Amino acid sequence: MIVRKTAGLVGTGGVNRSFLARMPALLGRLGPVKGSTLRVSRRIANELRAGFAVRDYGELQSCEWIWIFVPEETLPRLLADLATEVAMSGKMVVLCDVLRDSLKPSAMRIAGALVATMNCVPESEEQVFVAEGHPAVIAELRKQLAAEGRKLIELRPAAKTLYLSGVHLGAHLLMPWIAGALESFRAAGFSRKEAARVVQSLGARALRAYGKAGARAWNQPDAERLQRAIEADMGAIALSDQRLAALYTDGVERLLRLFSKPISRKNRGKQLAKVAVRRAS
Repeated sequence: MIVRKTAGLVGTGGVNRSFLARMPALLGRLGPVKGSTLRVSRRIANELRAGFAVRDYGELQSCEWIWIFVPEETLPRLLADLATEVAMSGKMVVLCDVLRDSLKPSAMRIAGALVATMNCVPESEEQVFVAEGHPAVIAELRKQLAAEGRKLIELRPAAKTLYLSGVHLGAHLLMPWIAGALESFRAAGFSRKEAARVVQSLGARALRAYGKAGARAWNQPDAERLQRAIEADMGAIALSDQRLAALYTDGVERLLRLFSKPISRKNRGKQLAKVAVRRAS
C-alpha cells in the first residue's frame, strides 16, 4: 500500500530527541523536512529515517499537515516566513511543545491556517498528550495518537495557561513544602532516607484523597487541632530554622484561602469562554 506523504516538518536538530521521533504513524507520512539550512534539513531527515530534506518553505505547499518543532523565541519570525512562502489557508499546523496557545495572534491564523498546539504531559512516558486549538486539528490529532496507542486530552479554549500552571505547581512550586516537611523530620531525628519515605507516603495519601474527594478530603477539625498544637510552640521551629517557621505559617495561610470559597467549575468555564472570545476577536 502506498502511503501519501501528506505531512511536512519544520524543525531544528533537536527534533530527533523529541516525541515526534517516536511516532511511527506520523513518520510514515512525513514528506518534506525543512531545517534552518539544507544541511540541517538533511541531518533531521537522516536521523528520523523519514521524509526528505528541502531547501525552501515553498516545498511544503503540497502538505496537508505541517508539524513545527522549533525554539519558542524563533516562532514568530518562522511563522511569518512560512506564511509568506506557502498558501496556508486550510492547512493544519501543529506547534509542538510550546508554551503559547493557538489563540495568540500569528501570521498563521491571519493566513487562514488551522492551528493547534500539542505538548507531552510530563512523566507520562510519552503516552499522554494535551492539545488545544482548531477543532478539526484536534480531531485528527486524536485519531493519530490513538493509532499510536496514546491518549490525547483536549484543553479548553484559553486554558493552556492553567495546564502549564498545574505542571509548574506539581513539578516545582511544591518543592519548598516538600523540602520543609523533610527537613522538619530530619531536625526531629529522622535520617534523610526515613524522612523521605514518610514525606512520600504522606504526599501520596494526600494526593489520592484529594483526587477522590476534592476539598472534602481536608479534615478541618483534625487539621485545626494539629495547627494549634504546633503554633503553641512555634518558637521551637523558629529556633531550629526560621525559614521552616515562615514556610509553615505561609502554608497555613494559603491552605485557609484555598479552601475558603473555591470558584465553581461552572463559573471557571464561563470565565475561560469569555477570555477565549476576547482573544480570538
